Amino acid sequence: MRGGGRLLALSSSVFGYCKKEYKHGAFTLAEVLVTLGIIGVVAAMTMPTLIGNTKPKELEAQFKKAHSMLSQATVSVVEEKGIGLNKTFATHNGTNYANASEISDAFYSQMKIIGTCTYTDKVKNYNKSSDNPYVDMGTVRPSKLLANGMCMEVHVNASMINITVDINGPKKRPNALGQDIFFFNIDGNDTLQPKRMSKLYTDEEVEELKKTDASGVENFSSQAGNPCSAKSNQRGNGLGCAYYALINQSPDDSTKTFWENLPK
Repeated sequence: MRGGGRLLALSSSVFGYCKKEYKHGAFTLAEVLVTLGIIGVVAAMTMPTLIGNTKPKELEAQFKKAHSMLSQATVSVVEEKGIGLNKTFATHNGTNYANASEISDAFYSQMKIIGTCTYTDKVKNYNKSSDNPYVDMGTVRPSKLLANGMCMEVHVNASMINITVDINGPKKRPNALGQDIFFFNIDGNDTLQPKRMSKLYTDEEVEELKKTDASGVENFSSQAGNPCSAKSNQRGNGLGCAYYALINQSPDDSTKTFWENLPK
């Protein structure tokens, strides 16, 4: 009994010690709540930055996917319709482009179209200096919804087959020309070409174009030069950004990348 008593006393002593240590090292409810509150505040402060850092990479990947998809579709359409797509399907007969629907349907048949794209939020230009309804989409809004969430439109204009693509659809930001909405055309060699800025017009030059052009003044001045620059206030700013997105070079500074230097 003496041995058993000592063992019992020792066990009680150890249990009591552990209990004291546990009580001493535990967090109170108030401490837990304060800690969670601090974590929440830190998360709220850092999450926008983290999301902002990943967005350019996401857009870049989506653009590359869209370009690859459209390039493959172009090859397939050429194989189906023969060479000389613009001469065959983008020739104006004096009244209209009679074969326009045939070529657009040929491209659509290469895609998995599941519905229609509807833009309820504002569409902005490249540097977001202009928004709907004043933004100039160049050809037309991409209205065909694809299974991968992208939107596209094939449109014949100016004796050329043009393609507009929204790489992440109308419900995802930024919904801006040259950031997630891009423009391509089919050239004389039946290859897909990204639109590129040919000249950066100043505000004064744009105003002068408005004065000298008697017809289609607003459309012409807003599209002149296929603008793509943080310095441009043209409503069509972003029409010529696909080229810079493809080579990943800033249109305003050749030493910087396109995707990491998008206008905010």
